[in-house]
Amino acid sequence: MTGAALAALGVVLIAVVLVDLWTTTLTLTGGAGPLTRRLGDGLWRVLLRAHARDSSSRVLANAGGGILVVTVLVWVTLFWAGWTLLFLSGGAISDAQTGAAASVADVVYYAGFTVSTLGVGDFTADTALWRILTSVASFSGLFLVTLAITYLLSVVSAVVSRRSLATYVQALGDTAGDIVVRGWAGDAVSSAFVQHLVTLTAQLSAVAEQHLAYPVLHYFRSRHPDDSAPVALARLDDAVLLLRAAVAPSARPDPATVDPVQRVLGSYAQAAHAASATPRTDPVPPLPDTGPLLRAGIPLADQGEWGRQASADAGRRARLARVVTDAGWSWPGS
Repeated sequence: MTGAALAALGVVLIAVVLVDLWTTTLTLTGGAGPLTRRLGDGLWRVLLRAHARDSSSRVLANAGGGILVVTVLVWVTLFWAGWTLLFLSGGAISDAQTGAAASVADVVYYAGFTVSTLGVGDFTADTALWRILTSVASFSGLFLVTLAITYLLSVVSAVVSRRSLATYVQALGDTAGDIVVRGWAGDAVSSAFVQHLVTLTAQLSAVAEQHLAYPVLHYFRSRHPDDSAPVALARLDDAVLLLRAAVAPSARPDPATVDPVQRVLGSYAQAAHAASATPRTDPVPPLPDTGPLLRAGIPLADQGEWGRQASADAGRRARLARVVTDAGWSWPGS
């Protein structure tokens, strides 16, 4: 391969990594870069198939961290390879003591310590142009390492936020019907329950934005469904649907309380749906059971209104069902 071809391939690899890195870590509304999205989606689907064959396996519980580390390693490897090809194309790297031309292995080593900013100094560039490019490689390597570490810490923080939200929803009730019944105060929804919904709206909004900014969150799966954010939010969505459509109009909470929760749940489902390299829509999940509400003495709306509202919400619920399925869980029963 000619020097020009090596240089062109090296520049392409460097550009691919920088664009993917920029899109994934700094473009907070653009989701993951094309390389990161396809890599993560491919690895996750392989692990999902393995999980389907052995549901007792804990491989999915550790998949998120593994995919995150693999992504960073791919960035570093391709970036290193790109600068290696670029330095090989010029043949301008030599031993600092003997002046002998560097071998291919020596250039790989030189590119590695340059992009990692170690600056060992036992090999050097012969001309001013290549010394300048060495400095560029060092600065770009520092940029990559800094952003990668910052991204890792931000994702870990977002994972903790998701699990905290799942725990909060789980504390409200074991099923959608249970959540509504627990919030019923005999003749109306309790003010304390309304306050929980208001608080959840803010937390949901933050988690939805984190999912949009860090699509790798989709690959962090809890070991138990009670700790799973997708399962918890599916249960909450069913509870909100019951409050908005199954409960009689005279007994419903103020729309200003429940409507924001539903809209933010829709934003979460949309962000998670768009995070995949192969977006699709799953079948609409079954409607939550209204039996617990009836047994608790909560007045119910007529079946026609219940059906119409459920049909209007079918698109959002199908996207949420896809999030739940892709996390390796089933839609929670009501």
